Amino acid sequence: MVAWTDANTIVWMETMTCMQIRLAAVLIILAGSAFAQDRPAVSTAPSAEVAKRCLHYAYILYPYKRPGAVRMSGDRQAYFKNCLVKKGEVAEPAGPAPPRP
Repeated sequence: MVAWTDANTIVWMETMTCMQIRLAAVLIILAGSAFAQDRPAVSTAPSAEVAKRCLHYAYILYPYKRPGAVRMSGDRQAYFKNCLVKKGEVAEPAGPAPPRP
């Protein structure tokens, strides 16, 4: 098939048959469904009770220290995130964690 553009130049265009369009649509749908099945399931947000318990335990292990007074680390936040992943099923800490060297 020949089509004319504004500059009167010939542009060759391939026409797709109805069967080719259907095949392309089916392939796109199959690829999309395969991609959707490979994705991990969406996890639910932790309850407020679990988040409060994890935050409480994190502050027991890593007590608050005034910023600038001591060198900070991400231990408290790492513990909190790990506790949330475990849905609060961690042992209750007895006291502060030993200081890091």
